Amino acid sequence: MKKAISIPIIILFFFNCLIAQDFIYKKDGNRIAAKNVEELVGHISYQKYNEQGDQIYKINNNEVSFIAYENGLVKFVEKESRIIQRHDFNQNIINYHLFDLVVNNFKISYERILKNGKIGIQIPIAFGYGNTDQISGFDDVYNQFYTGVALNFYPTGQGKIRYFMGPGIQIGTGFFEDSYNYSGANADHKTDVYIFRFLVNNGIAFTPIKALSISLVGSLGIRYTDKTENTGDQKIKTVGAFSTNLSYRF
Repeated sequence: MKKAISIPIIILFFFNCLIAQDFIYKKDGNRIAAKNVEELVGHISYQKYNEQGDQIYKINNNEVSFIAYENGLVKFVEKESRIIQRHDFNQNIINYHLFDLVVNNFKISYERILKNGKIGIQIPIAFGYGNTDQISGFDDVYNQFYTGVALNFYPTGQGKIRYFMGPGIQIGTGFFEDSYNYSGANADHKTDVYIFRFLVNNGIAFTPIKALSISLVGSLGIRYTDKTENTGDQKIKTVGAFSTNLSYRF
């Protein structure tokens, strides 16, 4: 067990009010109204506050953040610095997608983290540029412009290292490029298309300092276009993407 402290201001910060009961605060953000809380080796035993009878419940220490006793005592089970990181964080993130430069995309995105720290709403904006020697992503279509929205779920909340995953959609424009032989000479032909992508994103972010993050994101999903290449490619196909991001948090 970690050290115990009695600081009323911390209690007021974490919960709306205290009445004559104990609270067990879990790492997932939920809390348990309890009584007869007993700290044992590897776990905590308790009874539910509003439950009659002598039923004893147990919870592993690795699930618990801290315990707030009715007398004002706060007992930290995990490191206090980790608790602060989970609750005290900036909610706005600007991402610069470095890896997209390799595939002729300039892409930035804005993400808003909700107050619970477990959900982020992200809006990307991307522009295709330069020549068309490379495909814009793991796809057979060149991007010209796209935007969209993604939901990022953070199971463990915010902190120095955090995993996130969730669905995202992209809507934009692009083109296929085909080469044809006209009278013995090769010529390029572009087919403009509208693009819709649905992706499931998985990523991990590392924050070495409070305002700066580095993240790796892999995505897999489907892509739809309103037209096909003259080679007979399908309108709907499986696609993937990878991104390395540099982020500023404020």
